[in-house]
Amino acid sequence: MAALAYLLLPISGGIAYFAASTPRVRLHGLQAALLGALWPASLYAGARVSPGVTQVVFVVMGVIWLVVMASAALGKDLWLPGVGRLLTRVSDRPGR
Repeated sequence: MAALAYLLLPISGGIAYFAASTPRVRLHGLQAALLGALWPASLYAGARVSPGVTQVVFVVMGVIWLVVMASAALGKDLWLPGVGRLLTRVSDRPGR
């Protein structure tokens, strides 16, 4: 179920976060929403530099997206660097 959070970034991540009953799926939902927000922001920043940078950013973010989705499908929990603890604290808040 956690891998489904990554299908339509960031919409599916938000749905997974609010509809999930397990902490693992909520964490992946938050990460998917974050990835869905970072990807276009990174593309915009890359476009300000050069078209080549934009292409590299697109490929790198696409690989990250596929890797975290595949790892969630296989039952492994890969977190974006520096956000694992933050996402854990946010997802554990009562009244999410």
